[in-house]
Amino acid sequence: MKTGRTRSPEATATTLYSPRLYFEWALLVIATLAFCGIALYNQWFWRIDYTLYDAALQQFYRPAPDDIVILAIDDDDISRIGQWPWPREIHARAINRLTEADARAVLVDLLFSEPDRRTQETDEALANAIRRNGRIVLPLAHMQSSSGSREHLPIPPLAHAAAALGHIHSEVDPDGIIRSTYLFEGLGEARWPHVSLALLQLIDPQRASRYPGERAPEPFLRDANTWQRQNWFHIPFFGPPGHFKSYSYARWVTGEIPLDVVRDRIVFIGTAATGLSDAYPTPVSGFSRSMSGVEINAHIFEALRLGIDLRTLPVFVSWGLFSLMLLALFVAYFRLRPGPVVIITLGVLVAGYYSTGFFLYHTGRILQPASFLLAAVLAYPLWSWQRLAVALRFLEQENLLLRQHPEAMSPGNPTTHRPVEPVSRSIEALRKTRKRLEIARRERESFLNFLSHDMRSPQSSIVALIEMRRQGHSHLTDDECFEKIEQYARKTSRLADEFVMHAKAMQLAPSALKELELTAIIDETLDEIWPLAASHNITLRRDYDCEAFVLGHPTLLARALFNLIHNAVKFSPENSEVTVSVIGERDFWRVAVQDQGIGLSLEAQQRLLGSSESYSSSTETGIVLGLALVRTVISRLGGSLKIDSTPGKGATFSFRLPKISE
Repeated sequence: MKTGRTRSPEATATTLYSPRLYFEWALLVIATLAFCGIALYNQWFWRIDYTLYDAALQQFYRPAPDDIVILAIDDDDISRIGQWPWPREIHARAINRLTEADARAVLVDLLFSEPDRRTQETDEALANAIRRNGRIVLPLAHMQSSSGSREHLPIPPLAHAAAALGHIHSEVDPDGIIRSTYLFEGLGEARWPHVSLALLQLIDPQRASRYPGERAPEPFLRDANTWQRQNWFHIPFFGPPGHFKSYSYARWVTGEIPLDVVRDRIVFIGTAATGLSDAYPTPVSGFSRSMSGVEINAHIFEALRLGIDLRTLPVFVSWGLFSLMLLALFVAYFRLRPGPVVIITLGVLVAGYYSTGFFLYHTGRILQPASFLLAAVLAYPLWSWQRLAVALRFLEQENLLLRQHPEAMSPGNPTTHRPVEPVSRSIEALRKTRKRLEIARRERESFLNFLSHDMRSPQSSIVALIEMRRQGHSHLTDDECFEKIEQYARKTSRLADEFVMHAKAMQLAPSALKELELTAIIDETLDEIWPLAASHNITLRRDYDCEAFVLGHPTLLARALFNLIHNAVKFSPENSEVTVSVIGERDFWRVAVQDQGIGLSLEAQQRLLGSSESYSSSTETGIVLGLALVRTVISRLGGSLKIDSTPGKGATFSFRLPKISE
């Protein structure tokens, strides 16, 4: 037969429960952070990030500057002048009027990559008009053909006459919306500035020398036939289409618009007519109302002039920020109950939603929170599922425990960890409640046994004596019979008094406690017990020399001390000694009653302290009935009872009570 010390099933379940809970929580945290980082790095949720970014751009609204004017070629102009492309003399006439009006600078967003089909003289006239103005910026384009990439510059006369050249490309994102451009592009080398930057270089070279934008990814190839790009620039649109002042280009050519409209102003010329393929969806216009390319260039120019430099926050910085927020969220998951957690989760989601706008407006950095928001959304149901799994595991363990070990309803071993997670705290509280209920059940059964056996026993003896006396079978005299009846009656009265006192102790409220001097109560108790001790030649020794103030109930505390000292005297041999000591221990007073009796075994001590439902002898039963009151009184006063004994070497019953200041 195999023997040894085994752990209770409940203790085993409790010990296994805590590490698993922490492990599952840590695993969920790591998985969520990894998901967030991988999704952020691979741009899995770019559509959501773009949507949030587009919404955040609304905060960059600014009134249109007075010194920017757009001369747009719209549908009415096409109807008025005729089919596109128009003769070059029309553009020459428009530029001559701009020169006469003394416009500060002009960006012509029209491609002149081929000579006029009608006559070469019109090209010369346009070149002369551009040269006389001296502040004209012309565009170039990147063309892709079967033979490879090509730079489509204006025809040589116009290119030589222009004050500056620049590319007109904007970056089209995967969803078909323009949000950015590259400030420098070119074939083989990114040497051509964007036309808006070229215009700013013409007007304010010092400000234009501070090139904003992010570094472009390194190209796979660097050769003369590869189109190169540098300085990725995010366009902060300042308003919807039509934000800048715009006038009809045809009416300007015909002189219907006065010269003062463009005097000392920056003029943008471009197409806005339907079918000329120069209108694009933007974050501030969407697909329902496209923005013309010339107006996009005006937004880029104004952003460059204001020095606005939007940059995407580095992936590792974004991930670190999101990780801190997710860790805080998971700590809340672990420590708080579901109600507050829902509120915190909603708050985090709202903060994450508005974080793009906050960072964009206050720091000029573009945050990409989609992966974080989805991680936070998924984390809560995952953690709730894990909580439910924990609760189900606990219920299954308890059910199995009760089916396999019915006796496991005993208080069991205390848990060795401090639960911090709400479900584990609730489970731990449930276990403690069950233990308290079990203790209460055992005490109730103990008192029922007390009432049914110990209090009935002397009554039954009295009835038996009376019946024997009535039938003439008793050999006792009248005096002996009355003496026996008196003993049994006194015992019944004493037990009833003990029961009433214990019931009062169970209902002891803090408001009933008073300041007491402990040694004075001990002195009175010793004086009361001295006759019994003297009759057995037992010496009562006092081992205290100072006052000990505690909070207590005078009657109940005196009765508890009486029971302890009375038991020590009752079970001590003749010519022995019982010592009562009071010792100060930091914030407590320790009271010890030491005798020189037969002592108690470890099992007997456990039974006396209430950890068993049965008692092995009548001697122990007598002790327990008195100690039940002692335990209850001491526990209500914030202390605990302790037994230190070795068989054959006496026993020491001690308890501690909190000190109070004198």
